[in-house]
Amino acid sequence: MTGEATRAASPWKPCDIRGVFPCAVSEKLFRHVGAALGSEIEEGGRVVVGGDFRLSTPPLKSALIEGLTASGLHVLDCGQAPTPLVYFKGQETHAQAVFVVTASHNPPDQNGLKWMIGALPPEPADIDRLRAAVQAGAARNGHGSVEIVDPLACYETWMLSRWTGLISPSRKIVLDAGNGAWSRLGPAIFRQLGFEAECLFCETDGRFPNRSPDCARSGNLSALRAAVVERKAALGIAWDGDGDRVAFVDEGGTHATTDEISILLARAVLKNGVAGEPVVCDIKLSDAVRREILRAGGRPMLERSGHAFMRRRLLSERAVLGLDACGHYFFREAGSRDDGLYSALFLLKLLEGRSLADLRRSVGPLFSTPELRLPAALLSHDAVLRRLRAAFPGAEESNIDGARLVVDDGIVLARESSTEAVVSLRIEGLSSAGYGRLVRHCLDSLAEARALLRHQIDEAGQ
Repeated sequence: MTGEATRAASPWKPCDIRGVFPCAVSEKLFRHVGAALGSEIEEGGRVVVGGDFRLSTPPLKSALIEGLTASGLHVLDCGQAPTPLVYFKGQETHAQAVFVVTASHNPPDQNGLKWMIGALPPEPADIDRLRAAVQAGAARNGHGSVEIVDPLACYETWMLSRWTGLISPSRKIVLDAGNGAWSRLGPAIFRQLGFEAECLFCETDGRFPNRSPDCARSGNLSALRAAVVERKAALGIAWDGDGDRVAFVDEGGTHATTDEISILLARAVLKNGVAGEPVVCDIKLSDAVRREILRAGGRPMLERSGHAFMRRRLLSERAVLGLDACGHYFFREAGSRDDGLYSALFLLKLLEGRSLADLRRSVGPLFSTPELRLPAALLSHDAVLRRLRAAFPGAEESNIDGARLVVDDGIVLARESSTEAVVSLRIEGLSSAGYGRLVRHCLDSLAEARALLRHQIDEAGQ
């Protein structure tokens, strides 16, 4: 097994725990993790726990709570709910930590754990310390308790008070919950706001029978794209498995890229802001996003890809906005949380009097591939970097996350996925001709993967 495959098979990721259930993540592991993490919090402290709707979530969440209470904590149990609701409940109750059992956008056979102690998610050093504590069996003995709480009521009140009267619900929309966490609550809130919301895959089912829980890839949105056109809707909205990511389809059935959405959000947030407001940008986003932030008077800050890295930077810089290449959008006005429902309503506000297709045209052409995914078994991360460096010997290189090579024609980014045995690749040109040259040069350099990468590029262009 390659180094990348070994790391991907381990549940210990750079900023969370994630893996196949029950071989990589298990009730035993979650019980030990709960005890170890609980021991980092003052005895008697109050923590919030929730989880998504995967079939393995109830037993894993129960085991986690056993560990937390064994370490002497008071657990506020939110049951199964979208991740944004669990984070909201943590802020609303001033809890000392928040734990969410979820594998987010990963396949149905996987599960995992996201958490924050205080306001911050973990960083790699925290993961290493936790892993050592679990392996050593280091935990405090205490007597905690569990209280069942409803995360919906206060969240719903906040969302309706934020958006009622601010958005005209005059146009039909299609909601694709992908059988995930927003299946029931998403349509309910849209309808309370007065929207004519038609539903697609809005029944919770932890097997995800209709599409992948990953909403970031155009190939997973074919049913939504067709439904928007067929039902003459103004917009299609899709969420991932736990509800913190969101994707959009315009009235013509075209999937709007995260680069385009990021530019539209940045323009809107910075429009009336103070010059120099920081905006955190995922390193995987197009450089056009960075340039647009500068043009709008903001201060772009490139950050390593991943929810925890983005949120830590957002909080440390007090950034007004965080933009992620996979559809996480963080708003300071929303507690610096990434909330797929809030982000959808924010975009709908921008569409009043205009269509998403019109707004996309205002962004102008972007000459970039989607995130290309190359299995490490086909070409390792080290081999990809070695070949790309050889192909672009004069490139200016930065290493925030993998290697970002800046050349005359544009930018090539290659990085190792933190959750899967995959090398992530993006190719961006400054012009159509430059983009074509860069793509050809990269595919020639990575000949074993040429057909696979070409298929991914073509699929995104549909």
